[in-house]
Amino acid sequence: MIVLSKPLHSIAEYLRINAIRRMLHIVDVTRSEIAGLVAFAVLFAIFEGIGISLLLPILQFAESGGASTFQGSGFIWEALDRFMVVLGLPATLPVLLGLAFLPILMRQVVFYFKTWYSAVVSSRIGIRMRMQTLDTVLDADPEFFGRHSVGKLVNVLITQTNAAGTAILNVIGLLSVGLLMALYMAILLAISVPLTLVTLAFALVVSRLIKATIRHIRDFAIESAAISQEMMGKIVERMGLIRLIKLRDMKRHESENIREYSEEMRQLGIKKSRLGGRIEVTTDPLLMLSVFITLYIGISVLGMTLAELGLVVFVLSRLNAKIKEFNNGRQEISKNIAGLLLVQQTAEEAERSNRIKSGPVPFEGLRRELALTDVSFDYPDSYNAEGKMLSAGKEVLRSISLEIPAGSFTALVGRSGAGKSTLVELLPRLRDATSGTITYDGIDIRDFNVGSLRKGIGYLTQQAMLFNDTVRANLVYGLEAEPTEEQIRDALERAYATFVYDLPNGLDTHLGDQGVRFSGGERQRIGLARVLLADSSVLILDEPTSALDSESEAYIQKALSELHGTKTIVVIAHRLATVIKADQLLLIDDGRIVERGTHEELVARGETYQKLFETQLLA
Repeated sequence: MIVLSKPLHSIAEYLRINAIRRMLHIVDVTRSEIAGLVAFAVLFAIFEGIGISLLLPILQFAESGGASTFQGSGFIWEALDRFMVVLGLPATLPVLLGLAFLPILMRQVVFYFKTWYSAVVSSRIGIRMRMQTLDTVLDADPEFFGRHSVGKLVNVLITQTNAAGTAILNVIGLLSVGLLMALYMAILLAISVPLTLVTLAFALVVSRLIKATIRHIRDFAIESAAISQEMMGKIVERMGLIRLIKLRDMKRHESENIREYSEEMRQLGIKKSRLGGRIEVTTDPLLMLSVFITLYIGISVLGMTLAELGLVVFVLSRLNAKIKEFNNGRQEISKNIAGLLLVQQTAEEAERSNRIKSGPVPFEGLRRELALTDVSFDYPDSYNAEGKMLSAGKEVLRSISLEIPAGSFTALVGRSGAGKSTLVELLPRLRDATSGTITYDGIDIRDFNVGSLRKGIGYLTQQAMLFNDTVRANLVYGLEAEPTEEQIRDALERAYATFVYDLPNGLDTHLGDQGVRFSGGERQRIGLARVLLADSSVLILDEPTSALDSESEAYIQKALSELHGTKTIVVIAHRLATVIKADQLLLIDDGRIVERGTHEELVARGETYQKLFETQLLA
């Protein structure tokens, strides 16, 4: 068994069986789809075989001038004779030509349906892989997105997932070509065993010679896929920072960066083409040599008839073409494996990063209190796909304990990097605490259904999260039921965002990319209106006024003041004027709550908060 393992492995590598196994492990393809593709491939091979086999009787008939009989003319003549007797057909040249043409016609009909069905299956597989990868990525924790740029993920989701459908077609194409090669070999065996062995020996020599070349093509494909991902990441990132590029007059520099990536991909493409050309240069002469040697043996050694030699030459020409096609298929599988492995790596990393598991309890709003008990959070070590550490783990929150009564207004203040944003990200389970417990009305946060918990919490960040869509589409995004016009107007009024009705197209006005057509204050008020339209019982506002002018800040403050007592509000603020009326202020420093109380209590205490307040007052 050990003696056979190495030859079997070599055969598996030659046929790309090992690559196909890896591919089928990655690609989601159903048994019915494989069965359909295989069935078409088998039918195509059968009709091809029948059509070619019928050439021998035609050549023999022509060679003998039509005077020969079926006796002693081989099993093909005997089978054809029985078939013609059943149908009552005479043994004439037109009849023989017609019988030979029929399977060729049927072969082309099968080819048409095979091509159509292949396109259907390919598109299905590509979409399934894209959606499965997208779903996995969307479930990933925030750290995952910190390691992968948007551009890289877009490249994987759009470009590389397209390889899935193509890969399966290559596999089935390889199977189809393999069946035809086996069929041609069977026909050659029926004609002459020695000639078949000569042909097989040449085919094995050709495959052995191009094995290393195909391996290099695979390596270049993997490198090309990685460069493509990097380039896509750079392009998307730079397009998002186009103002900075213009302000720094860095257009030429950025263009050169992309040119360098493009040049690397161009060079790899040239190398792959050269390798493909090397395969062509190697295989064609050897395959033609096999034809000439076969003819020599057939004429000089075996004394074959002209009809047999004609069929041998015809079958060899078809076989040689299929050997080339088979080797091209091996190249394509090697190329597609690179993209599929990239998709698999991304999906597996995203899945590993998703440590947040949903619970069974639906979140129905906060009625009594939100409590954190001895909560800590540590960022884990971050690694890239190659296992290289990107950043070391970091302790962010330490032993946080607090209670937030329903309907209260709680403010988190402190210097940047103290852990405030991380703390509020724990409340909708964008992250999970490393230790400690978080409860809503006494129910552990891990027991809630994640989707209902997150939808039950209104979340407004420093930069309003807006799509390049209409005002209306942004307002109703994520709502389970379509709101009425009165509900939309009420939310806009409470957010002081009724200015949208004065726009040329009102609620149907497009915001532009990230709301670029509006000021920061206007975008923030639209974002607040969306939060209010959802009518969540808990509102989290992460520095909602830090980037706003005084007028826009005043609007947000008035909105918060009116919501005070009706919603449970948690606000992060650098500007203390925004949170001066909070029921409790928590000063966070180095991941701990160092001071807590009302504004008056903390000022009277005369510690860090009082100094912070005086600094802002003087400013």
